[in-house]
Amino acid sequence: MTWNKNDVLIAEISGKRSGGVKQRPTESFDYDFDKVIISNNSDGYETNWKIVNVPENYIEWYKTNVKSSENAWYAPMNRSYAIKYAKEHGYKYLIQLDDNIVFWEIAYRLKNRSYRTSHTRGTKYDGMQNDLLSYLIDVLDCTDAGISGMSVAGASIPGSDFLRERYVYSAFALKLSTIPDYYQGDFEDDIEFRLKLKQMKIPSVCVAPFRYGKTAQQGNKDTTGNRQAYIDAGVKRGAHMSKLYGDYYSAGMSSRGSGTARKEGKVEFRHKLRPFKVGVKISNLELLKNKMAKILFKYANERETEIKTSVKGD
Repeated sequence: MTWNKNDVLIAEISGKRSGGVKQRPTESFDYDFDKVIISNNSDGYETNWKIVNVPENYIEWYKTNVKSSENAWYAPMNRSYAIKYAKEHGYKYLIQLDDNIVFWEIAYRLKNRSYRTSHTRGTKYDGMQNDLLSYLIDVLDCTDAGISGMSVAGASIPGSDFLRERYVYSAFALKLSTIPDYYQGDFEDDIEFRLKLKQMKIPSVCVAPFRYGKTAQQGNKDTTGNRQAYIDAGVKRGAHMSKLYGDYYSAGMSSRGSGTARKEGKVEFRHKLRPFKVGVKISNLELLKNKMAKILFKYANERETEIKTSVKGD
């Protein structure tokens, strides 16, 4: 391992979500790294995190040189400024987190193929988030990937692999010496960034067992942050990305929801992504395997003990 925690900055990407940890639950967790909120509008924020509002001169630069859509451009601008801020302050790696993460978890299968998770939705597993985020940096340190991340809970099923080339969202790490300086796509900024990396022949790696959960979007009346823009756009949400990367991205309205959000007769926006591979060069696979084994043993072993105790008690 060639990095230390002083090389890493956590940036929570946020805007127009006033209040405290109830409104921005990502801040409810303890983190081992320096942390900052990057925002286009932090009015009414109650937090002990450092807040950095995107300066006016950068906003004007972004609007003139990068922004290619009038839709939801604040989020990719905030992400872009987080990269600039981290580089200017001497960090080598930048972890970007959405502000509405409510839990972290590890998903795995037992030998009999049954499916289990260990997660932070209880005090016993507090601290898991630091093991997961540190491992994302290990992946960047041991590979030529420019970005490493995890999956949203409910969107992936654990298998035998622990590293995959995939799109990563909402909770990911960036290698600042490798990646582009800015995000461009409007609603689909994370997708656009990976496709930009593909053009540069830089892979995006997902740590398959690691997952996060966010506050639900369907079925509630939350219009803070960027959500009102998503509601207003409807099917037009995918128009910009369809023009930029139509060979890999398509979108429309569908009655096929996902997970618990699926409701009969309900039509919602849905996009489709064509899979591809760039290829990943790994300099120290054994280190990544051994660290993954330790993390799985640490949390899966505790979880299995908890399950056995519960069953016995019944």
